[in-house]
Amino acid sequence: MPKRVGDIGFPMVVHPRDADTAWVFPMDGGTVWPRVSPDGVPSAYVTRNGGRTWQRLDAGPPPSHAWWTVKRQAMTRDSADLVGLYFGTTSGELWQSRDRGNKWTCLARHLPEIYAVETAELP
Repeated sequence: MPKRVGDIGFPMVVHPRDADTAWVFPMDGGTVWPRVSPDGVPSAYVTRNGGRTWQRLDAGPPPSHAWWTVKRQAMTRDSADLVGLYFGTTSGELWQSRDRGNKWTCLARHLPEIYAVETAELP
């Protein structure tokens, strides 16, 4: 990832049908411990060309003062035609995007720290 995106990304999710598309939730790994969203501004990033370029996907999460982390196994995706993405935070929030990360919605708040997120799909 480019340095401006963040210097470490714990969770990375690959598109179920396009190996060049992946999403990452970057963290600041150089100046803050524990790892948190760079400058307290959380956002997922997507690449659609195998990592050559990255696009910020920040519609929904707080625009500032969100000093939380998304742990390695706390982001996942489904296999829908319009891929859905999901992540949980160390502050106990569960987020969902039904449109490949373009818009995020908080599904739950005030949960314990979220270590892992998985999806179950009906046939």
